Amino acid sequence: MVVQETRLVSSLDGPFQFVIGSYYLNRRRDVDYLYRSSPQFLAARGLTGLPDQYYQKQYTYSTSEELAGFGELTYRFSPKLWLTGGMRYGSISAQGFTKAGGYLATAGGFNYFTYALLRIPVNFNTFTPYTAVAGVKATGSKPSWKASLTYKPSQALTTYATFATGFRAPIVNAFAGRASLVNPSDIIIPNGASSDDLKSYEIGAKARFLGGRVTFNAAAYLIDWTNIQAQANRVSDSVQFATNIGGARSQGFEVEMGIIPAKDVFIGFNAAYNDSKITKLSATEAAISGAVLGHRLSAPRLQGALYTSYAFDLGHDIKANLAANVQYVGSYNSSFPNTPGAPTVRLSTYGKTDEYVNTNLTLGLKRGPISAQVYVENVFDDHSVVYIHPEAFLVSRFGTLRPRTVGIRLGYGL
Repeated sequence: MVVQETRLVSSLDGPFQFVIGSYYLNRRRDVDYLYRSSPQFLAARGLTGLPDQYYQKQYTYSTSEELAGFGELTYRFSPKLWLTGGMRYGSISAQGFTKAGGYLATAGGFNYFTYALLRIPVNFNTFTPYTAVAGVKATGSKPSWKASLTYKPSQALTTYATFATGFRAPIVNAFAGRASLVNPSDIIIPNGASSDDLKSYEIGAKARFLGGRVTFNAAAYLIDWTNIQAQANRVSDSVQFATNIGGARSQGFEVEMGIIPAKDVFIGFNAAYNDSKITKLSATEAAISGAVLGHRLSAPRLQGALYTSYAFDLGHDIKANLAANVQYVGSYNSSFPNTPGAPTVRLSTYGKTDEYVNTNLTLGLKRGPISAQVYVENVFDDHSVVYIHPEAFLVSRFGTLRPRTVGIRLGYGL
């Protein structure tokens, strides 16, 4: 991967300030699809002839390139009021490739899935190699805009209002054009997903009180999202692919507060509320993605954290710091609720993560350039499910909080 960014930032004496720059990205991502069974399953089904546990191997990669220029101009009407406007114009391309090689195990004209699902013993005698294929090259280019008005009535308070647009690079599907090996009449994998569009509105304030001993930040936002890049799963073989569907709206607020009640003591908290739902969806888009109008997107509605630290001396030359933080995250949907290609059927892998509370403790010591920290993560050894993968053919579909972890970190600073 190659990433390069160049900026020119002004330091003018007058009311105008500017930033101009360019950005370049060239990236390649290799993905190997290695589908395997187990010796026990193969033996139980009477499936023989495979060179190893793998009944299908395919090697793919994708490339993406982006070139963009950007600029931002700020005009200060007074020390208390200023306006900023900016634009970024980017050109993006992406393309997927299949390498020559690999294979799909077949016998008598049928593939592995047929014999495995129907419990038919067979000796595989044909290993059809994949030929090199270059997928459709997806391209996109458009501007993104930003405008922000800032008002600072005092040194302790800053308020702002911002409007911005944005889009993401198009996505190419590695298996574009491929029919299902299990059910050829199922969805043909599309070329990919085109760029989506975003319009964001935000107002907020940042404040300091009591000589900086209390800080408070708050923001409210509304985001309109159209031509959403969504992940779908084909019914028959659960192959994932990217596609576009209608639109969604996300709205919410975030607050953060920090307090220093006494010397070397800090208490802070943050909270966020988010309401994100599908607001625009055609019948065709619902059928291919499994989405439902009004359905919540995969994001927790409520989350927050409480954290505190206390610094003290251990002897005349050892500094100590004791810290604790408690994090709450609400549950959220694992995916869209219905089955792509069969929109009236509930998706068998659909679920919701657990809401959870995670507590961490640390004790740090520092003497001169030497530092040490003892930490306990997930103090109460909570095993809540925090992620559910939408694929059915995945052994570890559920991700949980990392088990209670106790450790020591050592450091030396020059």
